[in-house]
Amino acid sequence: MKSSKALFLEVGGILAAVVTALICGFVVILLTSSEPFTAISALLLDPLSSTFNIGTILNKAVPLILTGLALSVVFQSGVFSMGAEGQLYIGAFVGALAAVYLPAMSPWIHFPLVIVCALLGGALFGMIPGVLKAYLNANEIVTTLMLNFVAILTTSYFVNNQLKAASGGGYAKMENISKDILLPKIFPGMAAHAGIIIAVVAVIIVYLLMYKTSIGYELRLVGKNGHFARYGGIATRKVIVVSVMISGALAGLAGIVEVLGIHGTFKENFSASLGFDGIIIALLARNHPVGVLIAALFYAYIQVGAQTMQFGSDMPREVAVIIQVMLVLLVSAQAIFTYIKQRYARSGQKAVK
Repeated sequence: MKSSKALFLEVGGILAAVVTALICGFVVILLTSSEPFTAISALLLDPLSSTFNIGTILNKAVPLILTGLALSVVFQSGVFSMGAEGQLYIGAFVGALAAVYLPAMSPWIHFPLVIVCALLGGALFGMIPGVLKAYLNANEIVTTLMLNFVAILTTSYFVNNQLKAASGGGYAKMENISKDILLPKIFPGMAAHAGIIIAVVAVIIVYLLMYKTSIGYELRLVGKNGHFARYGGIATRKVIVVSVMISGALAGLAGIVEVLGIHGTFKENFSASLGFDGIIIALLARNHPVGVLIAALFYAYIQVGAQTMQFGSDMPREVAVIIQVMLVLLVSAQAIFTYIKQRYARSGQKAVK
């Protein structure tokens, strides 16, 4: 466990990165907008101006929470996977197959089956780079990136050909999923669907898994020092494979929740890089499940704020991309946190002297 002082410094560093990224966005607005204060107000305040906007924030946060959890798990094992996007597609695709083509049955049975199929699809697809990494020492960045293309193009082929809906109107998608197993709205008149409940439950489960079980302990130990873990009798290869499979299952869950909550069917290119956004969320959260929840809500808030800013001022939503890029640069810069910790350590030594 981290000391309270170390935790304070780490959280402080993250908050400083967030504030700096926002300031960079504000500077761009001030330099380019003819109504900068209107644009900034729309970016920061309008997302909370209506229940529709709040519901949209929650809906956008759901897949970000799940992909952020997926990547935080695998990152803690020392594997830098870039494969959440492909695993998300495969999980959504397998889950959608179960939703559309399984025989008619009670929604109380059908819905859990769809979720399980999505989890298994993502996990088994994630197992491929996990085995390659653990047993052949293949570079996981390369393998997961390449498998993303395999997943996206394979699912695209099927929904453009064998599985294309006859009533799709020219769009590449499967038949619509029965309304009985689609995710309901959590409140009448609000855009938010029940996926947010699934996401919060996933946060709790991942937290318990990572910090309250032997599997989580082994996974984190392998990530910190694989040689020490191996010396201590831990099967490091098995742990690596398991971590990537857990990550794939969570990414697959993100895919099927997005399908059941937003689209109502599996569509070609439905993701809009949700798996890659999960990398930003995991980095911003420092791979902690509770941090993932907060980071995803913040990220979704900025996305909705950018949309309201575009509608309410002369600034395009691409300003949010600037903020996102700055977040990646600042949060992923380990040197910042190292410098802060070293400076704190030096000041402590001086105080002792």
